[in-house]
Amino acid sequence: MKNILLFITVLVFFTACTPSTINKVSLSSNKIILENKNIIHTFNECTNFSYYVNEENKEYGKLFIEYIDLNSSCKWNGFQRGFFEELFKSTLKIKSMKIVEQFDYKNFEFTTYLIDEKQYLNLIYNYEVFKDIFILDYSGKLSQEYIQKFDNLYKSKYLNKNRFLKKYNKSLVNMATFNGYFSKEKFLLD
Repeated sequence: MKNILLFITVLVFFTACTPSTINKVSLSSNKIILENKNIIHTFNECTNFSYYVNEENKEYGKLFIEYIDLNSSCKWNGFQRGFFEELFKSTLKIKSMKIVEQFDYKNFEFTTYLIDEKQYLNLIYNYEVFKDIFILDYSGKLSQEYIQKFDNLYKSKYLNKNRFLKKYNKSLVNMATFNGYFSKEKFLLD
C-alpha cells in the first residue's frame, strides 16, 4: 500500500511540473496570444487547472503569467495580490516595492511599482470568483493597452523609464503548502 501511494505521489509531482502548450490566456473578454506556449502546470489539492509561464512576446515584451483556478471547496487565507507581491519580493530579494500608480476597473487591478528606488514594473491582477491571473508586465505595454480600454486618455508616465527585468519563476500554487495561501473549507454537518 505504501509503495502504491509513493508511486502516485511521484507520478502527480512529475506530471504537475511537466511543460505543455497553451495558445492564449484570457483576461475577461480579451485574450493574450502566447508565443512561447510552454507552460508549467502547478498542482495543489485546492487547485484545478493552474499554471505559470514566462513569455517573450513580440508585441508586449517579457511577461510572467500565473493562472490559478481554485477548487470551489477551498478558500484563500488572505489577500491574493498581497501573497503574490510578498512571494515576488522575497524570492528576488527586493528591498522596496513602492506603488507609484494604481487603477481598479471592474475585476482588474493595474499597479505600477518602483522597485528598489530605481526600476519600474507593472502588475496586472485579474480576478473572478475562483480564478486569479497575475501578470508581471516588464515593459508596461500590456498594462497601458488594458488601462486604455477603460480610460482611452491614459498614457503611462513610467513606460519609458528604467524597467525591472530580473526573471521571476515562482508559483503561489507550488508554495501554498509551505506558506498556507489557501486551504480546504471545513463544512459542519448538523
